[in-house]
Amino acid sequence: MRTDVPRAHQEQDVQSQAAPSEGTPWAHGSGRPKDIPETAVVLNQRIITRESLDSSVPAALKLKKRIKRFALDNELDHLPIGDIVSVALDEWLTARGF
Repeated sequence: MRTDVPRAHQEQDVQSQAAPSEGTPWAHGSGRPKDIPETAVVLNQRIITRESLDSSVPAALKLKKRIKRFALDNELDHLPIGDIVSVALDEWLTARGF
């Protein structure tokens, strides 16, 4: 903790680092389960069994618009949103020990 910052700011910094909301720290898992393959290995398979993961996202982030812009700028006909979400969530969970 920094000592050159007033105490109120120090407490706010600690709370913002603890978790993105509620100020409650995240539980940390014991590590990536051994039976979960690496994302790249799964996504590079020819046939992949998939499951639906339905989620709404904050409109303020304009993710749909940004994804479309990314696809246009990179001349992509098809952008595998499910694969992108898979990589992002897998990395997020792995970083937290799950």
